[in-house]
Amino acid sequence: MRVKLRYLPVLLASFVAWGWAAPAAARTDLVCAGQAAGVRLHVDGLYGGYPHSVLRQAVLRSVACPTGPDAQAAFGRIAQPAPHLRVSVIRPIGQGQQGSISVMLFSRGQFVIGERMGLSVLSRSQSPFAVSNDINLATQRMWDDLAARIKAGGPVAP
Repeated sequence: MRVKLRYLPVLLASFVAWGWAAPAAARTDLVCAGQAAGVRLHVDGLYGGYPHSVLRQAVLRSVACPTGPDAQAAFGRIAQPAPHLRVSVIRPIGQGQQGSISVMLFSRGQFVIGERMGLSVLSRSQSPFAVSNDINLATQRMWDDLAARIKAGGPVAP
């Protein structure tokens, strides 16, 4: 019993640190604020040992907002309340590891559309800010696919 109690302060300190760090990692940011209610962005994943805050900043800088009349019309159908965009970037540590980006859009708690792609060669070998082009491309493709679905008369959510 004495041995177990010796580790109790370490265990308590770990839980307290986790409790303070968890809300910061789970927070959402508002992007595309100039369009209707904007989009709530949640960043998830890991990027080769870099802190999550660095990855979050890279994603915030590079998310594409709906542009063009078709994409803005499609966005208008899901804009209230603000839709939720989840961007997940995974780049494992080590040479030769591929990595991927996943972008998913939710509206009113329902999945709307998603896009997944592998990281480019540059993104696999550089800091998280090198992934900006890949994130921009994935989000732009997602908006374009949503616009094409709506223009073809398809439903907002599958």
